[in-house]
Amino acid sequence: MLIEESLAQRFQDQYQTLLGHVALTSGLLEKAGKDASGLQLMTMARNALAKKPALLAKAMASMQQAGEPLAQDMRQAIASLRVGHWVYLRDTSSYSVFLETGALAAAYGVKALSEPFKEFLGDSGAIIEAGLLVFHGQIICDDLISLGAWVGKEYRSEFNATLAEYRAQGLFFRDRLLPAPGRKPAASKSK
Repeated sequence: MLIEESLAQRFQDQYQTLLGHVALTSGLLEKAGKDASGLQLMTMARNALAKKPALLAKAMASMQQAGEPLAQDMRQAIASLRVGHWVYLRDTSSYSVFLETGALAAAYGVKALSEPFKEFLGDSGAIIEAGLLVFHGQIICDDLISLGAWVGKEYRSEFNATLAEYRAQGLFFRDRLLPAPGRKPAASKSK
């Protein structure tokens, strides 16, 4: 249910650096104020990047100038970034199950970076806000998670039935995210 440790560390290092440059180049530092924590600033930068992908070019130029270029695999991952509310249903031995909460009908097998979601949150069965990305052929969560609400027994039962329907309809994915409504899918690079 976790990605390989060396990949997780590399992702976290590059992602934090990128979000720092997004904050610097987009004026978020001034907007956030001096009392904002690093976690708040990273979450603001991530949300801004998800809403306005054009911020990536400025941040990458800033990173290049600082001698910290963004790796190609990270560029591809950032192109798939989706920030939203998700139903975190449960953990399996290989991944955690997340369901879409909006206009899309889909479920995902998501890997965590450093600790299982259940350990991080204290339990399963919750509505969370988080960023999901495709990194090295697997869906990962960026570990910038905020809890929206816990779901009760009846809701869990309904979500489990929905998951079964999605699986039967081929709407369960472990290697790709559906594009957000209103957003065009990222262009794939041919080899």
